[in-house]
Amino acid sequence: MLSSLVGRPLAELDTPALVIDIDAMDRNIAHIAGTLRAAGVQWRPHAKGHNTPAIAHRQLAAGAIGVTCAKLGAAEVMAASGIRDILIANQIVGPIKSRRLGALLASSGADVAVAVDDPRALDDLDAAGREFGVKPRIVIEVETGMGRAGVAPGEPTVALAREIARRRHLRFAGVMAWEGHAVGVPNRDERIPTIEHAVGLLTETAAAVRDAGLPVEIVSCGGSGTYLTTAHLPGVTEVQAGGATLGDGFSRELDAPVEPALTLLTPVTSRPAPDRIIIDAGRKSIDPSLRPPIAPDLAGVTNMAFSAEHGTIWLDR
Repeated sequence: MLSSLVGRPLAELDTPALVIDIDAMDRNIAHIAGTLRAAGVQWRPHAKGHNTPAIAHRQLAAGAIGVTCAKLGAAEVMAASGIRDILIANQIVGPIKSRRLGALLASSGADVAVAVDDPRALDDLDAAGREFGVKPRIVIEVETGMGRAGVAPGEPTVALAREIARRRHLRFAGVMAWEGHAVGVPNRDERIPTIEHAVGLLTETAAAVRDAGLPVEIVSCGGSGTYLTTAHLPGVTEVQAGGATLGDGFSRELDAPVEPALTLLTPVTSRPAPDRIIIDAGRKSIDPSLRPPIAPDLAGVTNMAFSAEHGTIWLDR
């Protein structure tokens, strides 16, 4: 069904429809891959923005070492498509998901790393490794200012690394963090020091773990809003920037030199007044929580609002 749509004119697509400009996307991929390669760090793009194996494979072809996933289910899909080097940048806790992880490693041959920030999660992960005859890679998520998950930098991370290393069916692989709080700093001159401080906490912690006698293979961080700075900071081994692949407005506002590659095609379904139009795409199609969408071919937009299945756009006329 989908293959029959390739090459068709946009006017023949039912709406709302997500449309990717492949040429623009490939230019974005080439830019990110080239930027990180020149900086001497690996690229492990986060797939949460597209969750599409076909796009992930284009990133791999450009030089990415693997992919980052937000959920175990996404990692299962990526592994089923033949991708082998996967980081789940989130905590896998409890026996159900731990056993799913063990089964994934055993059945696919994928080398999946998962994040932890609490020693209590290790029992189920270790048990799953024993049951399925595998040794999942474990990275410690370090809290560097984001105010979300993570272990405090320094000695608390070292202590957890020692605990992981004692487990027979787990492999300690390194540390990760996300300096996402920095993207909320609007002034670039203030944003860069915020990024540098956060990443510095991560790399200093990696050095402390090494000083404790444990090898640290992975020091992973960086997103689409920070990669232009993060990639050049000493001690970082890989960067997860992935959203900029599609050239979203948020990344572009944060100085990423990428171009829009993803469009939601939606027609005007009603024009109840000269200054108001209705479209057939609402919150189920568009997430306006971070940034409102941009209507590239519509002049005079003053405001937008979205219900479940419809959008209202106000015009200055």
